[in-house]
Amino acid sequence: MNIIPTDLDCHEIDTVKASLLGYESVLDRDYLIIPGLEGFKQTGAPQLNADTPRAHNVESHIPQQCYVIKGRLCGSLYNQKHEVICQHCGCRLHLNAKLSCKIRHLPIGSTSTILDVNTNQYLCPECRKLYRESMPFKAPGHMITFQLLSYTEDLLESKLTLKEVSKLTGLSIPVVKDLDKNRLNRIYTVDGKGEEFIKPKYQSSNIGIDEFLLHNGHKYATVIIDLDTGHVLWLYHGKSKASVYKFIEHVGMEWMKGVQCVASDMNADFLSAFKEKCPWIKGVYDKFHLIKNFNEKVISGVRKDEQNRLIKEGRTEEAARLKGSKYILTTSAETRRQNDHPDELPDGKKKRRLSNDKEHTIFDAAPKKKTYKNLEEIYQNIIKDNKLLLGLDFVKNALSDAYTTATSFEDMSGQIHQIIDYCRALENKHFTWFANLLEKHLEGICNYALFHITTGKVEGTNNMIKTLRRRHYGFPDDDYFFLKIMDESRR
Repeated sequence: MNIIPTDLDCHEIDTVKASLLGYESVLDRDYLIIPGLEGFKQTGAPQLNADTPRAHNVESHIPQQCYVIKGRLCGSLYNQKHEVICQHCGCRLHLNAKLSCKIRHLPIGSTSTILDVNTNQYLCPECRKLYRESMPFKAPGHMITFQLLSYTEDLLESKLTLKEVSKLTGLSIPVVKDLDKNRLNRIYTVDGKGEEFIKPKYQSSNIGIDEFLLHNGHKYATVIIDLDTGHVLWLYHGKSKASVYKFIEHVGMEWMKGVQCVASDMNADFLSAFKEKCPWIKGVYDKFHLIKNFNEKVISGVRKDEQNRLIKEGRTEEAARLKGSKYILTTSAETRRQNDHPDELPDGKKKRRLSNDKEHTIFDAAPKKKTYKNLEEIYQNIIKDNKLLLGLDFVKNALSDAYTTATSFEDMSGQIHQIIDYCRALENKHFTWFANLLEKHLEGICNYALFHITTGKVEGTNNMIKTLRRRHYGFPDDDYFFLKIMDESRR
C-alpha cells in the first residue's frame, strides 16, 4: 500500500513520491496507515500475528489472525519537553515508565486489527500519584477506537444479533452487549444514565395495552403502545394495575389529557385503572378477543355437549356429523362464500397458495391441507333441526352486524342487548356465560362504534417481542430487553 507521510512539505513529498517508485525505502519514517486516528503515528510495518485469539470469545478456541500495528502518540508531552504538573499538588511530574497499550481497531476483512501504542506514565514525587497520557482516538470504557465503536453501533442498528456483530468486529459478546446497551440508554433514557425512560415526544390520542410473557414460570410484563405509530411508550414488570399507575405518573397528567381512548383485551383491570386516574378516557374492548371467547367457550362447549347427547340417544349419524366440525361452525358466512367461490374474491385479494401445492419437490411431498367443497352446504346440514346450533349461527351473525353496521353508541348498545336477551332465552349454560360476559363489558364493547380501534397493533408488537427473544436466544437482562423492544418498535 502506497502511503505518504502527513507531516512533510512539498519538497519532501516529491522525495517520498520518488522513493515509492523504488528509489529508496521510507518504512523507517512515521506515517498514518489509516486516516482518522488523530494522535497516532505508526512506527513500523503491520505484522500478522496468528497467536492472538479473540478476547473472551469462548465459542471459538481456534486462534484468529490479527494485524498488530505498532505506533506512538503524536505530540507526546515528554517528547515535546513540556513540564507536566500534578493536578493535586502542582508539583512537576517525572517520567516513571514507558508502557505498551493494545487498542482494537477496525477489522480488515475477517482479520482483526490491534494498535500497539507506546505511552508514557508519570509520577508525582510529592503525592505519589500516577498519570498516563490520554489517547484521543480511544473510546471511553473499552479498549477500542472510536472508529470501531461507530462501526459496531452501525451493525447493531441493522438488526444483527450480538453473536453476528461479535463475529464481524472481533469483539466479545459481553463487550458488544455493553456497547449496545450504552447506545440504547443514550437514545431512550433520561441523560443516557439508564435510570428512567424518556417521555414520549409526541402526543398520542389512542393507546393500546396488553401483557406478554417475560420469562417462563408465569412471569409477565405489560406493554403500552401508541396505536397511531406503533411505538412502544412504556414497559413494566407484572400485569397489575400498578403498571398503569406508573405509566400515568411517568408521562404526567398533562400528557394524559390528550388521550381519548385505550384499547385492550377482555382484562378489565387495565381499563378500570385508567378510569380511576383519568375519568375522561374511553375504554374499548377488542372485538377479536370477544369473538375468540365466543368460538372457544360457547361454540366448542355447545358442540361437545350436543355430540354427547346425540350419542346417548343413539343418533350416531348426526353425532358423526358434529365430530371434527369446530372449524366449520366457527367460520363466518364470508369465509364460507370465499371457500366455495374462490374466483369471487374482493379486488386486490389473491388466493393463498401453499408451498406443498407445487407438483415437484426435492423432498417427499408434504400432506396437503384439508379443504372443503360446498362448505356452505355442509354447514347448513350440521345446524339444521338443532336449536342450539341455530342459536350459534344467529349470535355469530348478530355480532358481525353489530360491529359493521352500528353508527353510534346507542345503536350498538341496542344490538348487543338483543344478543344478551336471546342468549338468556336459550337457557343454556354456555350461552348464559356469554350473556354475562357481554353485560359485564357492555360499555367497552359499544365504544367501538365511536372510535373503531382494535388491539391489532398491540398483538403485532407481542409477536415482534417473541421473534426478538427467539433471534437472540433469550435476554437475561430485563432492562436491556426492554430497551431492545423500544428500539425495535421504532424501526
